[in-house]
Amino acid sequence: MSDRSHEADEEGEPENDDEEFELEGEMDREQGAAVLRRLADGVESGTVELDDEEEPVTVPERFEVEVEFEEENDERELEVEFEWSTEDGESAAEGDEEAGDGGE
Repeated sequence: MSDRSHEADEEGEPENDDEEFELEGEMDREQGAAVLRRLADGVESGTVELDDEEEPVTVPERFEVEVEFEEENDERELEVEFEWSTEDGESAAEGDEEAGDGGE
């Protein structure tokens, strides 16, 4: 049900350090809610486990949230996105907190 993909050139080598994990498949409302609960628990704890093969994602204390609903022709889409900046591979917000700029 999951689709792991990486950006690659014609030889199959990664073009850059960008990585992507995608979970896509048909499920019922109960299964969809379980996926969202698992993500919500991970966000709340600061670490999201994507699957057994991926490194956990560290979520900073503060980040940007976008919820988008689209309706085109006979298709509807509800998308939830969390976004934050990274510096040297770690969440920028975490680096700020470690430097004493945690906003308190």
